[in-house]
Amino acid sequence: MKPKEQKTEIIYRIFNRKSNTLCGSYSRSYCEEYDFKDISEARNANCHGIFKDRSQYKIAKYKMTYELIKDDVDE
Repeated sequence: MKPKEQKTEIIYRIFNRKSNTLCGSYSRSYCEEYDFKDISEARNANCHGIFKDRSQYKIAKYKMTYELIKDDVDE
Protein backbone atom coordinates (compact mmCIF):
# COMPACT_ATOMS: atom_id res chain seq x y z
CA MET A 1 0.00 0.00 0.00
CA LYS A 2 1.28 3.45 -0.88
CA PRO A 3 1.79 5.77 2.14
CA LYS A 4 -1.00 8.20 1.16
CA GLU A 5 -3.39 5.56 -0.18
CA GLN A 6 -6.42 4.92 2.00
CA LYS A 7 -7.97 1.49 2.44
CA THR A 8 -11.67 1.32 3.28
CA GLU A 9 -13.72 -1.46 4.78
CA ILE A 10 -17.44 -1.71 5.53
CA ILE A 11 -18.41 -3.21 8.89
CA TYR A 12 -21.71 -3.62 10.74
CA ARG A 13 -22.36 -3.15 14.46
CA ILE A 14 -25.32 -4.04 16.67
CA PHE A 15 -26.98 -1.40 18.86
CA ASN A 16 -29.71 -1.67 21.46
CA ARG A 17 -32.50 0.63 20.22
CA LYS A 18 -33.73 1.59 23.71
CA SER A 19 -30.37 2.55 25.25
CA ASN A 20 -28.53 3.22 21.97
CA THR A 21 -25.55 1.24 23.31
CA LEU A 22 -23.20 -0.95 21.30
CA CYS A 23 -23.80 -4.67 21.82
CA GLY A 24 -21.14 -7.32 21.59
CA SER A 25 -21.62 -11.00 21.00
CA TYR A 26 -19.60 -13.66 22.81
CA SER A 27 -17.36 -15.60 20.43
CA ARG A 28 -15.50 -18.89 20.57
CA SER A 29 -12.24 -16.98 20.97
CA TYR A 30 -13.45 -16.04 24.47
CA CYS A 31 -14.02 -12.37 23.72
CA GLU A 32 -16.80 -10.07 22.61
CA GLU A 33 -17.14 -9.46 18.87
CA TYR A 34 -18.39 -6.03 17.81
CA ASP A 35 -17.58 -5.83 14.09
CA PHE A 36 -19.40 -8.00 11.56
CA LYS A 37 -18.90 -8.40 7.81
CA ASP A 38 -22.59 -8.21 6.87
CA ILE A 39 -26.08 -7.74 8.29
CA SER A 40 -26.83 -11.46 8.36
CA GLU A 41 -23.69 -12.20 10.36
CA ALA A 42 -24.64 -9.51 12.88
CA ARG A 43 -28.25 -10.72 13.25
CA ASN A 44 -27.08 -14.34 13.72
CA ALA A 45 -24.14 -13.52 16.03
CA ASN A 46 -25.90 -14.88 19.12
CA CYS A 47 -26.74 -18.60 19.25
CA HIS A 48 -30.07 -17.80 20.96
CA GLY A 49 -31.11 -15.43 18.16
CA ILE A 50 -31.64 -12.36 20.35
CA PHE A 51 -30.26 -9.96 17.70
CA LYS A 52 -32.96 -11.07 15.24
CA ASP A 53 -35.45 -8.95 17.20
CA ARG A 54 -35.50 -5.84 14.97
CA SER A 55 -37.69 -3.92 17.41
CA GLN A 56 -35.01 -4.20 20.11
CA TYR A 57 -31.75 -4.19 18.07
CA LYS A 58 -30.64 -2.12 15.11
CA ILE A 59 -27.67 -2.66 12.81
CA ALA A 60 -25.44 0.30 11.97
CA LYS A 61 -23.19 0.38 8.90
CA TYR A 62 -19.69 1.88 9.22
CA LYS A 63 -17.06 2.76 6.67
CA MET A 64 -13.64 2.22 8.22
CA THR A 65 -10.75 4.22 6.76
CA TYR A 66 -7.09 3.60 7.45
CA GLU A 67 -4.92 6.70 7.42
CA LEU A 68 -1.14 6.83 7.70
CA ILE A 69 -0.18 8.92 10.75
CA LYS A 70 3.58 8.45 10.66
CA ASP A 71 5.50 6.28 8.22
CA ASP A 72 8.57 5.58 10.40
CA VAL A 73 7.82 5.08 14.08
CA ASP A 74 10.89 2.97 14.87
CA GLU A 75 13.28 5.87 15.32
